[in-house]
Amino acid sequence: MPQLIDTISDILALSGAAVERNQEHLEALLPAETARALQLPEHAVLAFEAQTNGVAGELVTYQSELVDRLFDWMQLRGLYAQIAVADLYLKQGVTAVAESRFTVRNGLLKAAAAAERRLQYACFHFKYTAISDEKKEGLARAVINEHTLAEVHEMMAQLSLAVTTEAESVVSLETQPLAKVYHAACRNVRPIISGDLADFHRSLQRRLQRDIARLHEYYQSLKDEIQNKIVRRQLAGKEREDEEARLRAVDLEYRRKVADQREKYAMKIEVEPINLLRINTPAMMVTAELRCRKLGREVSLVWNPLLKDFEPIPCESCGDGLYAMQLCEEKLHLLCRACAHCQDCKRAICHRCHPGKCPKCGALFHQI
Repeated sequence: MPQLIDTISDILALSGAAVERNQEHLEALLPAETARALQLPEHAVLAFEAQTNGVAGELVTYQSELVDRLFDWMQLRGLYAQIAVADLYLKQGVTAVAESRFTVRNGLLKAAAAAERRLQYACFHFKYTAISDEKKEGLARAVINEHTLAEVHEMMAQLSLAVTTEAESVVSLETQPLAKVYHAACRNVRPIISGDLADFHRSLQRRLQRDIARLHEYYQSLKDEIQNKIVRRQLAGKEREDEEARLRAVDLEYRRKVADQREKYAMKIEVEPINLLRINTPAMMVTAELRCRKLGREVSLVWNPLLKDFEPIPCESCGDGLYAMQLCEEKLHLLCRACAHCQDCKRAICHRCHPGKCPKCGALFHQI
């Protein structure tokens, strides 16, 4: 069982144990905490074959209780980690780039100053399970800037190329509360999961339509047979009433069968967070002034060296990332096009100032 030996050896080594492998058994000096969790002595000998040439140790197989304890113990590890990215090249002259990268449709953006900062990002991994006639599982990831709440999962592709250390994060700015960061991650991971499950959902819909078509063909043939009988025999009175009652019963049974099929192929999605990685990295932060009519406010724009680009600004109503934005004329909220107007009456209505429904026509707004 070389794979089992290698796996257990690696897990014990990661826990801080000193592990020595001798042919078909392991000898390990375990940290006290690990020994207690696995119910082993601190000096443990694990044998993987019944014949161990006189070596006394606990026999380990795929069905042994130790493997079950090891699995349960591993479920509680790796839930949280924190890394710091070493110094990266930070682009200079980003103020001019910011003014060309971002567009304000109904106002002006003026970049004022840029400064180097160390920022913190939260990388959440989620496990999703889609349950229907079949089951599909997968993982999805959302990476949130803990200062601006921007979603920047693309930076993870470059993180593996950067020099990182497991270290305490030192940030230059105050972060948002973790509850708000987690809410932003949940909001942004929804379309990712929907995209991952698109083919699975289409497959379910094809099978549903196929089964409904078969039901329709079968029950339509029964109805045609009854109707032909009524016409052919020119039924009247009670005989006709009986056949028409059969028609209604067939139609009722058809609708019930269709409802059963819809329930069978309905997709329920369960999502749970499985771990969190906090990333501390240098960045350039640009302070910019937004103006609309006589109102003004400051915003922070982040040039991310892993992206080699500015991060989008989250819409302050739905959270979508923006490079082109609309300003609320009441409080200068940053809005996407959909959250800046009422879709029914077409008036300029800020969905952040007026959550839920339009104050002009009463149309309900989609809640995120």
